[in-house]
Amino acid sequence: MRLIESIAPFYILLLLLEVIYTRYKKLDYYFYEDSLADLSLGVLSRIFDGVILLGLVFVYNELYQISWGIESLSKIFLSTSSPLHWILLFVLLDFLFYWAHRYSHEIKVLWASHVVHHSSEEFNLSVALRQSFVRNIGIGLFYLPLALLGFPVESYLVIDALNRTYQFWVHTRTIKKLPNWFEYIFVTPSHHRVHHAMNPEYIDRNYGGVFILWDRIFGTFCEEKQEPRYGLVSQLNTYDPVTAELHVFRDLFSDLWTTKYKWQGIRSFFSYPSVRPDDLQAILDRGVRDPKIWLNHNKWDIDRKSRIPQYRHKAGTNVYRIYLLFSFIVPTVFTLYFLKRMHMYSLGEIVSVFFLLVFSFISMGKLLEGERNWYRFEIPKYISWLVLMIYFFLS
Repeated sequence: MRLIESIAPFYILLLLLEVIYTRYKKLDYYFYEDSLADLSLGVLSRIFDGVILLGLVFVYNELYQISWGIESLSKIFLSTSSPLHWILLFVLLDFLFYWAHRYSHEIKVLWASHVVHHSSEEFNLSVALRQSFVRNIGIGLFYLPLALLGFPVESYLVIDALNRTYQFWVHTRTIKKLPNWFEYIFVTPSHHRVHHAMNPEYIDRNYGGVFILWDRIFGTFCEEKQEPRYGLVSQLNTYDPVTAELHVFRDLFSDLWTTKYKWQGIRSFFSYPSVRPDDLQAILDRGVRDPKIWLNHNKWDIDRKSRIPQYRHKAGTNVYRIYLLFSFIVPTVFTLYFLKRMHMYSLGEIVSVFFLLVFSFISMGKLLEGERNWYRFEIPKYISWLVLMIYFFLS
């Protein structure tokens, strides 16, 4: 986590450079409200990551204690002083990421924790920061075999950070195609644009993190041939970070509550994202579990939706939009300050700050939607921040 935080300024610098470049070239790749939603989700994910990562590291270390690493192999591959240690771990982690990422698209409950990353209709470097609150639960569990193979948690965290860093730069439309040899081996912006597209021919393609070879091997590769249309098959039409994060979870539990077929409702959690209980499913898709059949049934409708204009909605006047930036910066600064000093606080203080930070970004969602009664959230937010600051100042 510390490594990710140290790399964060590099992310922001690249993002700003892309914004400047696209403005200079008059490329319409950014939309203000959408980017603020992306960044808000990025900050929120860091808040939750701190807690989730502690649990993940604990489990990883416990498994590491019963490592299946063979002593002779350990001397060759698993010594941290050996380059082979880092190369092997880098390749293995990316292989596991491929499967974690693929299942995050093919299993509904995992899709619920990943969908937020795909819910933007834009594609730029700010979208790379648009991550789920619970990303580390879904993805992190797939990395636990590395502990059983004898890779220490410190090595895992370093390589995971490098893997994420590589994935950041491929979220861009400013780089078209790279040399053929590079395109064949590594994930490139062209490959990842396909992955984020909702065009029928691009759905469920190009899952690789660093190496596109996994997609070529396992039959999920697709080359970019036409300009992708980004986002979801059913677009959200909102910039609210909380809605983006929770809408699939909401739908899952709503279906489970509503359906007469409770067992089907439970099974749908672990089925392809399109699967619903029969009494809630479209007639043509009832009983359909194969995503290829579902896609064939819905290809025309998805293609039609891909031609609908992007959702771009200004939240208010220019002054109001400047206030949006202020409303994002304030909790972000507090988040960074809090994460650096979290070890100094009591559990009660941590919980208080945690909920206030989350509430601040819930309020941000209301602002981004231009809700008329936004002050109902903003006034309590600032009063709470004031009380908390006085408390910490006096204590």
